[in-house]
Amino acid sequence: MYMKILYGTEIKNIDVTTICYDKLLTDNIIRIPSSERERAELFTDPVYGELKQIYIVNSDVGQLTKHDHTKVVYIDTINNQLYEDGDVPEHIQYVYGDIDTKLEIIHKNIQLKYGSMKDEFPEQKMAVRFLTGNERVMELGSNVGRNSMIIAHILKQKNNNRFVTVESDPEAAGMLKANMEANGFNFHIINAALSKRRLIQKGWDTFESDVDVDGYQRVKTITLKDINTQYRIKFDTLVIDCEGAFYYILKDMPEILNNVKLIMMENDYRDPEHKKYVDQILTEHKFKVEYSEPLTSHEGLFPHCREQFYQVWKRPKPRVEFV
Repeated sequence: MYMKILYGTEIKNIDVTTICYDKLLTDNIIRIPSSERERAELFTDPVYGELKQIYIVNSDVGQLTKHDHTKVVYIDTINNQLYEDGDVPEHIQYVYGDIDTKLEIIHKNIQLKYGSMKDEFPEQKMAVRFLTGNERVMELGSNVGRNSMIIAHILKQKNNNRFVTVESDPEAAGMLKANMEANGFNFHIINAALSKRRLIQKGWDTFESDVDVDGYQRVKTITLKDINTQYRIKFDTLVIDCEGAFYYILKDMPEILNNVKLIMMENDYRDPEHKKYVDQILTEHKFKVEYSEPLTSHEGLFPHCREQFYQVWKRPKPRVEFV
């Protein structure tokens, strides 16, 4: 049952319950601003010239609470609990907090057996900023899973397990699996590289080669068709940190962009022409840059991509025209 929310004075007030649910509700939490000006803009002014309050009536328990203009009011509509500034539980802080606050809260719930959540902060912040939890995600290049844990946590809040991550390095993939299990997640890990080419790898460097080379290991590969057949997930989101390999993936498997609406990626291309090609293809497919952040560490690396090293591209929904 709705609690009734009134605005005004004890003698004269108006029912603003519907406005609160229509305009102030996010993830089951109503947030009523504190200032008189903001409240009047939302609710109109039923008693001009007088200080007004928010009155919340819970008829189920026969309770009336009053909230003046000095406090923001939060209502958890799941359990009808009320909170004011200074007494806000963590789950509400997450809903209305800034990106740093949200990431800090998630970190409290993540434990890594391998690696540190202090690394890959820009990638984690992009995930927190742009993921709602309803996405169908393919991650290309997860390493030990710092950002994978963030993605999995966000999706888990919506009971969403449509998440596949692809990591070519066997040792990193093993650590990723251990980190996943330590946090009770059960997303899908593929220990392979997404490619139609024959690849060899040494450290961070991966090359196409039909012959084995001393010091390099042969990389197990998988195609997009194989992934689609195995998991039957219609991916709408790509998270990319695969050491510049997205250039080759786009060339060999351009259908990877089918159905995709959101791309979060590192532009770790050593060849500037590769970055230009990726931008060209994304633009031709109606994607636009939504967010960009420079690389501020590793001086001298990726000079042509540093200013736009971390990027988010979005493809708007097609307009529906009515005749």
